[in-house]
Amino acid sequence: MKWIIFLTIGVLSLLTGCASERNGDAEEMNQEVEVQEVMSKELEVDFQVIPLSKETQFLISLTNRSDQLKKLEFHSSQKYEIIVTNDKGEEVFIYSKGKMFSQALETALLKSGENMEWEETWKHDPLPPGQYKAKVSILSHKSDNLSLEREWTVPPNN
Repeated sequence: MKWIIFLTIGVLSLLTGCASERNGDAEEMNQEVEVQEVMSKELEVDFQVIPLSKETQFLISLTNRSDQLKKLEFHSSQKYEIIVTNDKGEEVFIYSKGKMFSQALETALLKSGENMEWEETWKHDPLPPGQYKAKVSILSHKSDNLSLEREWTVPPNN
């Protein structure tokens, strides 16, 4: 009878030791990665405007210029806004107009030197000649001033 008690205590001790060891591994795997808040000029927005006769393409990038991991939080599935105005200041294109975006908090982690890229195409009739300005804004709520403007000219048809 005593050997059954010793055997039971031994088995329980062994199982407790294994459980503690597995728990330690899990804690190591779940350690938080230190993420820094975004400070001014640590993230850089860039974009290209490629005007064609019946469409305009926008190539957008967001690059982490810091040496730390950065966290971006978005209130919806919309990550950016594009607004195009003509030389009279009239809005001729708004990317989000007529679109629906899921309303969920989304988080993106951007490592040092890493970038996020998006490509958008605006399909349109041939644009009237004139000066146009596109403004792209990244819609992360913890990052101010993540916007940039580009201008281009549509020449008169000869």
